[in-house]
Amino acid sequence: MKFEKRHIYYIIIAFVVCFAIQAYWNTGAQLVMTFYKASLPFLMGAAIAYIVNIVMSAYEGLYVRLIKKDKLLAFKQTISLILAYLTFIAVIIWIFSIVLPDLISSLSNLTKIDTSAISNFLTSLNDNKLVNRALKYFGSDSDLSAMISNYSQQILKQVLGVLTNLLTSVTTIASTVLNLFISLVFSIYVLGNKEKLGYQFNLLIDTYLGKFAKPTHYVIGVFHKRFHGFFVGQTLEAIILGSLTAIGMALLKLPYAATIGVLISFTALIPVVGAYIGLTIGFILITTQSVNQAIVFVIYLVVLQQFEGNLIYPRVVGGSIGLPGMWVLMAITVGGALWGVFGMLIAVPLAASLYQIIRDHVYKRQALKITNEEAEQ
Repeated sequence: MKFEKRHIYYIIIAFVVCFAIQAYWNTGAQLVMTFYKASLPFLMGAAIAYIVNIVMSAYEGLYVRLIKKDKLLAFKQTISLILAYLTFIAVIIWIFSIVLPDLISSLSNLTKIDTSAISNFLTSLNDNKLVNRALKYFGSDSDLSAMISNYSQQILKQVLGVLTNLLTSVTTIASTVLNLFISLVFSIYVLGNKEKLGYQFNLLIDTYLGKFAKPTHYVIGVFHKRFHGFFVGQTLEAIILGSLTAIGMALLKLPYAATIGVLISFTALIPVVGAYIGLTIGFILITTQSVNQAIVFVIYLVVLQQFEGNLIYPRVVGGSIGLPGMWVLMAITVGGALWGVFGMLIAVPLAASLYQIIRDHVYKRQALKITNEEAEQ
């Protein structure tokens, strides 16, 4: 290759860019972090708008089926937007009215947990030879009761520590409320202008990406399909599981039936491991009332999960995730390590989207390869 004068300019420019990056790395990182923190409420608002739009679209479809007059159809978007937000507000108020009283009561009882009752219960189990053999691998009944009491106290301290930090940090609360208000206002603006914003977004892609516009639309479509299917299917499945949990606990006369049903619904939004997280929390709550009832709860929920996982889950969720179980577990683990509970929620549809894109590309390449081989023959 002939070395030209312009190549010298390229080298000089590359050197200047590398030197600037090295010299001003900390300043650039601070600017990026400042921009990220400033834009975070708007990113949250966009996420809220995407979730609320699922309910809003359902209201829009219902509105079109019920209303036939053209003058009233002009208010379809406004009325659907208001109904969608009112639905979420009503659900949040209903959940807090159920969960908070029982949660406060259980936390109060957890501080007064009677370790002697646990010790007596474990002592009665020692009369069983099989249980006695199993206990030898883990320690004596007093060791187990002390361990359970120790873990309970640790969990309580963690929960109370979080609540104390939230209640005492006025600045954090004020900042969070302000960011939440900005996010809600931005989400309302996005949903109120979603058709116009969607048209402008597609126009930008078609105008500036050229030959990459079609692949970009395809990738966006895959992500939308997987995230929408995951949120809808997983939410319906979580509601069914939480309702069956509350109904079964009420029939078995177990305490905190409504509260644990709501908690199971929330934790079941996380595939595979979510229901077991809810089971652990429910076990701790019921233990503050009765260890025997807590064991009955565990047995009931394990049986219910087997029934739900084999009969209800495939019919409700179906192929909305489209990701093998091994990759689901890996996505949840990595997402939880990176971003906690939020990471667990978005990791599965994100991994499912990437999985489908790679799978479609592989199938396309294989089909092209077979076609070329047949043409050569």
